[in-house]
Amino acid sequence: MTVAKLKSYLEEYSYLRSIQSLLYWDMETMMPKGAVDDRARRLAYVQGKLHQHITGKKYQGILSDLSSQKLKPIEKKLLRELNWDYELSHLLPTKHVMELAEVQTHATHAWAEARKANNWKSFEPHLQKLIDIKKREAGYYKTKKPYDALIRPYDKEFDSDDIRKIFGELRTGLLKIVAKVEKQRTFVDVKDLKGPFDLQEQKLLSEEIANTFGLSPENSRLDISTHPFSINISPQDQRITTRYVPENLDSLSSTMHEVGHALYEAGLPREWEGTPLAEAVSLSVHESQSRFWENVIGRSKDFSHYIHPKMSQRFPRAMKGVDETHLFHVFNKSTPNLIRVESCELYYNLHIIIRFEIEEMIFNEDLKTSDLPQAWNEKYKSYLGIKPKTNREGVLQDSHWSGGSFGYFPTYTLGNLITGSLYQKMKKEMPNFSKDIRAGKFSAILQYLRDNIHQHGRSISSKDIVGEVSATDYLKYLDEKLTS
Repeated sequence: MTVAKLKSYLEEYSYLRSIQSLLYWDMETMMPKGAVDDRARRLAYVQGKLHQHITGKKYQGILSDLSSQKLKPIEKKLLRELNWDYELSHLLPTKHVMELAEVQTHATHAWAEARKANNWKSFEPHLQKLIDIKKREAGYYKTKKPYDALIRPYDKEFDSDDIRKIFGELRTGLLKIVAKVEKQRTFVDVKDLKGPFDLQEQKLLSEEIANTFGLSPENSRLDISTHPFSINISPQDQRITTRYVPENLDSLSSTMHEVGHALYEAGLPREWEGTPLAEAVSLSVHESQSRFWENVIGRSKDFSHYIHPKMSQRFPRAMKGVDETHLFHVFNKSTPNLIRVESCELYYNLHIIIRFEIEEMIFNEDLKTSDLPQAWNEKYKSYLGIKPKTNREGVLQDSHWSGGSFGYFPTYTLGNLITGSLYQKMKKEMPNFSKDIRAGKFSAILQYLRDNIHQHGRSISSKDIVGEVSATDYLKYLDEKLTS
């Protein structure tokens, strides 16, 4: 009965996490600005309770009892993941995780205000606090390099050396494709769709695509936030956000991205709720799901065929004289851009490589917080040939650092690489893959992801899904789409 006892004990943990997620979602979407201090204290309190729940003596006893039992194969995998999580958690003092939660809340609020006002100096002291806390956190673990300790919670299959090697191969391959794309000009000399795009029509289109992809309107919400995100409140309650501006349709790609996250969460095995087996393999695999729906599906020629009449109906002025081929070229226009979330596929990973290298400099080389804007701008000039004119379009553009999520950025590109391999695999195993997208039929594609990834939770690894993660399949996918 030990597994049943464990699941019963972790049921309370899952409820506390739901409360935490709801508090965070509300903070990003609905909370009045004046409530930030109160919210910081409450989030810190809940985080402290969560930490104590999975590091206390009672929990240690349950894990010890479980390790002495004769376990089924799936239960052995569960124990392996429980021990991994325990090792990550018990080394951190409860006081530390509570302090981090409170500082994160204030920093997130400060970042949103600083970004709006293009005021780096107002955010810098908040970021300095977070960096100091995360450096202390790295010190609690015995890793070869401090930055490795911050990567581990997001993906335990890679360290910074692994990532640097993979990213080096990727960058070399990307630059070769960039040269071909620049020479051919097919995806460079593309006339953008001209707005304005009605905000209500954007919202309706985002909702329609979310539902068509398979996200239940009865179990999800789509709202607005400064930075789009997806959060799992509970198995039957998925929240996603996007942002709408009249000048462009970036809301569509960000919605598809966040829907991919929500579909993964909704497909995890509910019978293991509260345990690692009801969680994503890693943040890299999580990102592979969001990038799959955003890019492999949403930027494909077949999807352009499917969505063209819908866009023509909702945005007749912008779509006048635009056929589906032109729309496909618009979706895949390949020119450098300063903003990561607005970047095309070809250049997106260079944005991530820049952030990875800067985070390495912060934690392994003690780059000063005050020097971050300069380091950021220099790398953009070197890697993309463009330089931010303001910090708002530079070092202040992402929300991740304000949330203390150092080590998260590499998962975006690792997710892209997994997506490339997943795409090559699905094309072979699903004869109607292209045809279904063209017809707007996504149930078989979603079911494939459910069967091969979602339903297994953390009982599998990225290697089980696509084999050794490398740049090869992803580069092949990009090359086929942009230069063939």
